[in-house]
Amino acid sequence: MAAKNWIPEALRGLAESLAPVPHEINEIDWKARLSDNSARLAEHLMAFANHPGGGTLVFGVDDDGVAHGIAAEEVATVVGTLTNLGRDAVEPPLALDHAAVEFGGSNVLLVRVPEQSVKPVHRRGKSIEETWIRSGGTTRKAPRQEVGALMLHSSTPRWEDLRASPLVSLADVQRMLDLEAIAKLLQRPLPEDEQDLARWLIDENMILPEGRGFYVTNFGAIAAARKLGDFPPLDRKGIRLIRYRGTNKVNTIDELPG
Repeated sequence: MAAKNWIPEALRGLAESLAPVPHEINEIDWKARLSDNSARLAEHLMAFANHPGGGTLVFGVDDDGVAHGIAAEEVATVVGTLTNLGRDAVEPPLALDHAAVEFGGSNVLLVRVPEQSVKPVHRRGKSIEETWIRSGGTTRKAPRQEVGALMLHSSTPRWEDLRASPLVSLADVQRMLDLEAIAKLLQRPLPEDEQDLARWLIDENMILPEGRGFYVTNFGAIAAARKLGDFPPLDRKGIRLIRYRGTNKVNTIDELPG
């Protein structure tokens, strides 16, 4: 089974933060174990959700930067706690992802916090000034000017960016979309390597990566669907040729979907 799309970058960031001297970076926060301080955990979630590109919490790495690993029975507790905090303690709620992977000879837990388009992500039930950011490798409360900057970088998702499909594999994407026609239209060769193909489609905003799969966007489906019927939310948005009797739309003779 293919690795989740965000894991390689998270592992690169973790390696960078641990060598040659252990140091904290804005994209990674490693911890030996789960803290009992739920308020502080929520602050880490908010900070990563406000950070460009998001970030990753890593469990199973000591304060001195040595990966000692995490016990299998701890994984469910960590994931459950953070998932509940992401849903109940912050606004807007967060959808987290996780993976247990081998690193430095030990099994560590990665918890991925994606960047949110609507900012600032803040403490639920409080003002938007109750928000946190990553700075200098640490999580700190955002000053007022930073809150303003987050608001300037906040955006409501466009219709084109919304998901038109369930989570599918890259092979399914190739089956559902006429990529050869799009490549010809753009006058460029269709990438043969799967990673290059996925990167191209992401850059063109035709798919969104998530975990081990991808979502086809509304833009991708409208632009390249082999059959709009494969995308139920868009089924009625295809081109139709309708013939009417007379000069008004009262009496329809026939209809040709295209």
